[in-house]
Amino acid sequence: MKKNLFISGNPRVGKTTLIKEVCLPYWEKIGGFYTEEFRKEGERWGFLLKTFSNQEAILAQKKMKGQAKLGKYGIDLKALEKVGVEALEEALAKKEVIVIDEIGQMEIFSDKFREILVKCLNSEKKVLATIRLHSQPFTDEIKKFANTEVLYLNKENYPEIKLKTRKWLESILF
Repeated sequence: MKKNLFISGNPRVGKTTLIKEVCLPYWEKIGGFYTEEFRKEGERWGFLLKTFSNQEAILAQKKMKGQAKLGKYGIDLKALEKVGVEALEEALAKKEVIVIDEIGQMEIFSDKFREILVKCLNSEKKVLATIRLHSQPFTDEIKKFANTEVLYLNKENYPEIKLKTRKWLESILF
């Protein structure tokens, strides 16, 4: 069983849903964060960053002036670092499993995020993460980390990948 387990796949295939479904029963033993889109008038307007300790912040949204920009979204790197990076630091110190949803283009704009990510992956703690599918130099290198397995999720194999992820998590926690 590998120490780090990454779930990768195209956008909107269910990576975050899988993470939440698998982690929900073990909330108190897990630290880190997940992201969710939010909508305005039926249209995707941005992304929230939510921690397993019930903190949240707007990570990115349309028309937001941020330190970084990706397409039509302004990215709030300060919110990522205050809420997301702190959640990872806390998980590294106090939790059994670190969850990172996601290692994507928005998150890797932050030097602090990249630093804590590498620290988590090199630690003794188990890491469950989602990671962008498409090639990008930093995430391509992260996928090659020792003791890391990448599972590729699609609509057809969702039940199989969910079961495999749940078994990986339960083998750690029990």
